[in-house]
Amino acid sequence: MALSGSVLADRLRGIARRVRPGPAPPVAALLSALAAELAAGQPTSMALDAAASGLLPAPCPFAVAACRTGGDVPAALRMDACAPGAKALRGLASCWEVSERSGAGLSVAVARLAASIRASAEAEAQLRGEIAAVQASARLLACLPLFGLLIGQWIGAEPMSWLAGSWVGRIVLALGLALQLLGLAWLRSMVSSARAAL
Repeated sequence: MALSGSVLADRLRGIARRVRPGPAPPVAALLSALAAELAAGQPTSMALDAAASGLLPAPCPFAVAACRTGGDVPAALRMDACAPGAKALRGLASCWEVSERSGAGLSVAVARLAASIRASAEAEAQLRGEIAAVQASARLLACLPLFGLLIGQWIGAEPMSWLAGSWVGRIVLALGLALQLLGLAWLRSMVSSARAAL
């Protein structure tokens, strides 16, 4: 049981190290649409306005307003990035500033940012799946001692009468239950820390 627990712990730690939180899907969709608009030759402000208008609700209302009024788009993007799941807009704001200062095209940078966000979202989905698989495996392992006792009773070995009928059996039963509860609490702690990485 200890070996199984350490294997589960190593697996969760390894997955959590490889994965970084991903943004909400509307931001990824916005960046993909913006990259397409820029690749088609649209000016930056018009491209952002067009990309955001296809998404309801728009994930960057301050930036769209700044585009329409000629305001500071990078500053507006940073304000929009404060919304839940919109952290990736900070990266877009940085790309926008570099493009404005250097005259470099924004299309390639936005396309790369969109690709990195999609990869992050896929990794997050994979982490969720891995956590669910680890939890299912741990629950199965937690039930195995009970199945062993039931099989023992069924074949006539009567392990329950030994566990409940002697002081050594009661100590073994109490120790087994304590270790089982400790293992489940440890698993819950590992899953919580892995979910905190999401």
